[in-house]
Amino acid sequence: MLSENWGRFTARGGVEVEQRLTRLVREVAEQIAAVAPPESYKAVLLIGGYGRGEGGVERRDGQELPHNNLDFLMLAQNQNAEQRAKLKQAVDARLRPIAEREGLGLDFGIVPVDTLRHSPCLVMWYDMRFGHKTILGDASFVPSLTQFDVQYIEPADVRNLLVNRGTLFVINQMLLERAELDEQARRTIVKHAVKGIIGYGDALLFSLGQYHWSYQEKQRRMRASKHVPEAFRSLYDQALEFRFSPDYARYPGEDLRAWSASLPSQLAPVHLRFEAFRLRDPKLSWQGYHERALSFALWESPSSWRAWARKLRNLLRTPAAPPASWACRLGFRVSGMRGVLPILFPMVLYDLDDAEYRAFTRRALAAPDASQANLRRAYLRAWGEYGDINFASVLDKLGISLAFKEGAESQ
Repeated sequence: MLSENWGRFTARGGVEVEQRLTRLVREVAEQIAAVAPPESYKAVLLIGGYGRGEGGVERRDGQELPHNNLDFLMLAQNQNAEQRAKLKQAVDARLRPIAEREGLGLDFGIVPVDTLRHSPCLVMWYDMRFGHKTILGDASFVPSLTQFDVQYIEPADVRNLLVNRGTLFVINQMLLERAELDEQARRTIVKHAVKGIIGYGDALLFSLGQYHWSYQEKQRRMRASKHVPEAFRSLYDQALEFRFSPDYARYPGEDLRAWSASLPSQLAPVHLRFEAFRLRDPKLSWQGYHERALSFALWESPSSWRAWARKLRNLLRTPAAPPASWACRLGFRVSGMRGVLPILFPMVLYDLDDAEYRAFTRRALAAPDASQANLRRAYLRAWGEYGDINFASVLDKLGISLAFKEGAESQ
């Protein structure tokens, strides 16, 4: 059954863009309903920024236009994996011409209801529970998932989200290797930077007990915080303002290359501060960080049988670790490469002055040398293999090659 009690889609948009989004969401709901019987799903949601009612609006030629993709999620029931795959194909085929007509991304995913009911509290599920619009099905179902509350979010999941967003800066570094940047590359670099800055700020708020599903509330809390340096509060605030009302002509308001190059050094202390919280080590430094983090991974989530099952599976599948302490090597193996990548990430982005950590990162990533250029490429190769199955298509779209650079270490 189609529901239209949706409220606002944007944080700053006017009547016309709100009406346009209402028509668009209605059309998407009708297309999904045309191929998905009501018994095949519990609910279909609009999530993400527009689901929260805080989507971005870009002004072009005097007209307000939606800026971000619209993310739709079906909570499926009474379907096996093959049926879900066929349904996704059918919905994607119906949404593709709408997306082309509107010049917007319309992303559609499916999650089985049983999987959701038994999932740990991830950031994305907490955000979904409180920041969504039900466009089809039972509007009372998602609010009833009381296990998805901020107090139950695992710090490791927040770390993973920080690194996921931080990886966008590594992609930006690849783009900035080009002598010339076209408009698409410049827009991509700004979009990535904004998402990354917000991701770091969200992790910092979580470590302070201040995380919230709403972007506007997070902005208010960051502005009011006396525990965050003013420089980062300003960086986070500007990124959120851009997210609500993007203006590529004015943001970041300085040379893009110089601004981009300055960000890793501004973000590294935020990352370290979060890891000090997660690892329960107020004196944590980047020196020997890989040893501390991988040793901690041995005992992380001690009460979760799923975590122990995953560790055992990784132990049997993951090859031997590079030279390190026995606890670090064992932590490497029980983490699996998917769990190791977030621990290698700081060396890749921040170019840290720690020879042992650098050598460990090089061997773990099988890079030809320890140069930043080739660590970057090796990390992104591993990210595509272990972190994001759709990553190859992203790189192809951006025209990024991960071929190693010869002689990079001597440059």
